Amino acid sequence: MKTDMQTFCQEFSQKLEPFADELRQALNELPPREKLNQIDTTVLQLQEVQQRLSTLREKVSDQSTFLLIFGPLKSGKSTLMNALSGAYVSEVSSLPAYPALVYVKNGDQHRFQATDYLGERREFADNVALAEAIQTDHSLLADAIVAAENTSASFDPQQHYPQAIRRMDIEIPAAHLADSGSVLVDTPGLYSRMKFGYDQMTRDFRDTAACAIFVVKTDNLFFEKVFEEFEELLSCFSRIFLVANIDSSKQDLRPDGTLEPSLESSDPNKIIESFRSLSMSATLSSAIDEGRLKIYPVDLQKAATRTLREAAGEASLVAVNDSEANEDRDDGFDEFVDDLTGYLNSSDYLHDFKYDSLRLAQDLTAETCDLVSDDASAALSRESERIREELERDRARLNALQTLERQSWGLAFNTLSASRNRMPEDLTEQSDGQLEQSCQQQITAWMESDESWNQLLARLNPELEQEGRRRSGLVLDHVRAQLQGGYAGAEFSDTQLSAFRDAGLQVEQSLAGCLQSLGDSTQVVTPTLELATEDIPVKRTLGDYLLLRSRKRVRQGIFGEDGNRSVEAAVKQKRLGDASLEKLHTIVRDTVGREMPELQAQYADALVEAHIVRCSEAVHQSITQISEGVQDSIAPRESMLRLCQQAQDVFKRIEQSSGRFSADLSELQRQFDLKKPEPADDHEDVLAEAYP
Repeated sequence: MKTDMQTFCQEFSQKLEPFADELRQALNELPPREKLNQIDTTVLQLQEVQQRLSTLREKVSDQSTFLLIFGPLKSGKSTLMNALSGAYVSEVSSLPAYPALVYVKNGDQHRFQATDYLGERREFADNVALAEAIQTDHSLLADAIVAAENTSASFDPQQHYPQAIRRMDIEIPAAHLADSGSVLVDTPGLYSRMKFGYDQMTRDFRDTAACAIFVVKTDNLFFEKVFEEFEELLSCFSRIFLVANIDSSKQDLRPDGTLEPSLESSDPNKIIESFRSLSMSATLSSAIDEGRLKIYPVDLQKAATRTLREAAGEASLVAVNDSEANEDRDDGFDEFVDDLTGYLNSSDYLHDFKYDSLRLAQDLTAETCDLVSDDASAALSRESERIREELERDRARLNALQTLERQSWGLAFNTLSASRNRMPEDLTEQSDGQLEQSCQQQITAWMESDESWNQLLARLNPELEQEGRRRSGLVLDHVRAQLQGGYAGAEFSDTQLSAFRDAGLQVEQSLAGCLQSLGDSTQVVTPTLELATEDIPVKRTLGDYLLLRSRKRVRQGIFGEDGNRSVEAAVKQKRLGDASLEKLHTIVRDTVGREMPELQAQYADALVEAHIVRCSEAVHQSITQISEGVQDSIAPRESMLRLCQQAQDVFKRIEQSSGRFSADLSELQRQFDLKKPEPADDHEDVLAEAYP
C-alpha cells in the first residue's frame, strides 16, 4: 500500500528523470564553451540548473528531508548537527571556512565527495584529505575574488573560478539520520566575505529544504547584525526554527563573592522574553505570530553529549539514577526535536514538500526555457547569419578569383606592345647627327695623331657606349611614361575589372611594384665597333710592288699584327687615302643609323616583355594569395557555422523538452491539487503556543 508521499515522489520522479537526463545529454552535446563564446554564460547557467535539478532529484527520489542549518561562526551549528544525528559529525562539518554547502547523511561507510561549479566530482579517502583540499582551494578562491574586485567586477564563481567547490557530500554511519531520512545541510558562517556562497544557497534551497534552523548564542541575541541576514531567510522558508544556544552551566558572581546560576542557566525563557520585548524586529515578531517561527533555548553542548552517549550505549554510565537522567534531559533539546518532528510528520509538511518540489521544478523548467530561447538563441541566430553572409561573400570572391585565374594577362598589354618603339623622331634624328659628327671628329683627330689602330677604336667605342646608354635611358623613360596612370600599362576589360572588385583584389597595388622595378632585370646593350684592319683599304707604293709586298703584309707593316703599333700621321696620310676614310665614315654611319636603333628597339622589346611577364606574375600571385586566404577563412567559418547550428539544435531540443516537462508538471499539480500554502492564522498552532 503506497502512501500519498510515495505516490507523489514516484510520479514526480517519472516526470523529472527524463527531463534531467535529456538536459544532461544535451549539455554534453553542446560545443565546448571556449570554441563558441556566445553560449559561454548560458552553458554555465544551464549547468547550474542541472546541479539544482540533481539536488531536487535526490530529494524526491530518496524522499529526503533537507534540514538547512544557518548561523554565525562559532554559534553551535556543528554541535547541533552532532545532537540531531547522534553521531560525531563535527569533524566533517567544521571544515575550513568555505562558502559551500556541506550535505551530511547516513551511510554504511564514511564517504567524502566534493563537486565544483563545472559539475566535476572528486572523492577523498577521509575528512583530513577533504579538509586539506578545501584549504588549498580556499587560497585559490581568495585570489580569484581579489582579481575580480581589482577589475571592479562582481565575483561570480562560474565565470571567474569555476573550479571552486560548490558542495560537499558526506556520508557517515548516523542512526538518527537513518531513522528520519533527514539530510543535514551545514552552511558556512554568516558575515563571510565570500557572500556569493549565501546567494547560491538561498537560490538552491528556497524551494528544496523542508525548513531552516537558525542557531545563535544567547550572548548574541541582542546584536542587530546577527539578524541582518535572518529576515531574508524568512522570505525564503515557510518554517524556521530559531535555536538559542544556552550555557546551562554558566554562573554569575554574587556580592558576597559566591557564585549562583546565571539567568541563562536558571531561566533561559526570560532571556527570550527580553529579546522579544526589547530587541526583536517587527518582521520576526510577525513571523512568530503567524506560526512560521519559534525560538527554542537549548543547551546544545549538553544535548549533543547526551545523544552521542546514548547512541554509543553509555547512558547507564552517565546517569547513575533517574534524577540525574532527568537532569541530563533538561536541556531544551527534546522540545525542539518534538516540534521539528511534529512539523515533518504533519500534513502541512507533506503539502509543503509536494508544493515546493513542484514549484522548484516549474521555476527550473521556465528558467531553462528562457535560457535557450532568449538572448543565447538570438545571439546564435545573429552569429549564424553573420557567418552565412561572410561565407557567401567568400564564395563569391572565390568564383571571381577562379574567373581571373583563367585569364591571359598578356592580352591586356597589347596597346603597350604596339607603342613601345614610338620614340620621338626629332630627338632620335638629332641624336644620330650629333653622334655621327662626334665620331667623324674622333676619326679626323686620329688621322692627325701618331695613335695606333686600337687607339682609334678606344676613341670611338666609349662614344657609342655612352650614347647607347643615354638612349636606353630615354627608352626607359619613354616606356615608363606610357605605363603611368591606372594599371601599369594594362588595359583591363569591364568584366575583368568587375571580377577584380568581386574578388577584393586591388590590382593597382599588385602592379605598383612592377612599375617601380621597371628595367631592373633588363640588360642595356650598346653598339661596339669591332673593325679589323683587313676591312680598311691601304695604298701600296712602287716599292711594295717591286718587293712583292701583298696588301696584308703592308697592313701588318702599318698597324702591327695586333693593331697596337703606333702609326705616324704622315704614314696615315700616305697609306690611308680617301677610300679608307670613306670606309670608316660608312661604318660609323651604319652603326649610328642602323645598329643603334635596332639595339634601342631590342631594349624596348625586352623592357616591355619583362614588364608584362612581371605584371602577369604579380596578378597571378595576388590571385593565389587571396584565394588561399579566402579558402583558409572558409574552413573555420564553416566549422563555426556547424557549431552554431549544433548549439541551436541542442537548444531547440532543450526548449521542446522543457515544454513537455512543463506540461507534465501542470498535470501533476492538477492531479495532487497543489496550491500555494497560506500563512497560519491559528494562534493555537503548536509552534506558536509558547508565546501566548
